[in-house]
Amino acid sequence: MKAYLRKALLLLFGLFLPVALLEFAVRLLPAGTLPSQLRATGARTYYRPDAELRHVIKPHTDVKLEHVDFSFRLTTRLNFPQAGFRGGLLGGQPWGIALGDSFTFGAGVNEEATWAARLAGLAKREVINLGVPGHGPSQYTKILERYGLGLGPKLVLYAVYTNDLEDSVRYEEWLRGKRRRPSLKRYLRQNSATYNLFRNLRLPKREKSRYIEVPGVHLTLLPRKLKDPYDLGTENYPLGLQLAARQIELAYQHSHRIGARFVLLYFPSKEEIYWDRVKETVARRFASFEQARDRLRSDLREFCLSRGLSCLDLSAALRARSSNGEELYFPVDIHWNENGHRLVAEEIHKFLAERKIR
Repeated sequence: MKAYLRKALLLLFGLFLPVALLEFAVRLLPAGTLPSQLRATGARTYYRPDAELRHVIKPHTDVKLEHVDFSFRLTTRLNFPQAGFRGGLLGGQPWGIALGDSFTFGAGVNEEATWAARLAGLAKREVINLGVPGHGPSQYTKILERYGLGLGPKLVLYAVYTNDLEDSVRYEEWLRGKRRRPSLKRYLRQNSATYNLFRNLRLPKREKSRYIEVPGVHLTLLPRKLKDPYDLGTENYPLGLQLAARQIELAYQHSHRIGARFVLLYFPSKEEIYWDRVKETVARRFASFEQARDRLRSDLREFCLSRGLSCLDLSAALRARSSNGEELYFPVDIHWNENGHRLVAEEIHKFLAERKIR
């Protein structure tokens, strides 16, 4: 019995030691030197917790980020004591500031390729990128209050994406102390290099079953987003819209107070843009998407009309270009590629010029 126990302990030690050494090694090495499969995203992430904003990007961040679709560098050119932002590239007095989530931040592309940087180049005036991945309208407005207003911009660009209603509801729950249920899988994904290594080895086999391929282009859509475009269910949609509208209104008031023009931007999802290419083959599975996809953009349009706000819906421009077969989003990831950012910047610049917003 003792011999059996000794062998069992040696076996467990033999399994545990390589895992422990791997986890220890990746915490000693600089994140930029590690392959993406070995990067745990918990303590090594570029985020830091914030008592008011939930999370912000760490100041003085300079890291290379990788995904199956892309590789890009995140450098915070605008740094405050507690937070860093991609900021601007031209220098000088900021003309505009861009507020939003990962679509404004520019997930997947280098800073010079983001729509905010391209808009600055077209306008030949500095546009400061204050986008933070994972944020929603409550955080956009708070970033405007804490960091944006002090920059003295003449233009505030406030971008709304389809998951912002869910972000609004989740943020209110967070303020009330409600937290998501603990998840071992999520904890390991965020903190274990070993887990991420084996997870990424299995990932290619899982891709085909997780996504819907778009005919004619090298793109995929998320079934989850076709079932529930706004990620929060129809019963929570009115609450999410009310919370988001309240933050948009507050941001508009702040902008008006400092004499800045306020423009609300609507960023559609990849599923909204490419739905017409897949609906014939998946309409039975996702019959509700046909009507649901325009709900938020329609409600925001009514909100803008009722408040007299300047609003730009990017849906028509993105659909028109995608109908010609142009790939504006990454194949698997939900975000725009460089082509998408270029188009968005051109459309915003044209919108501002038509309205003589200078």
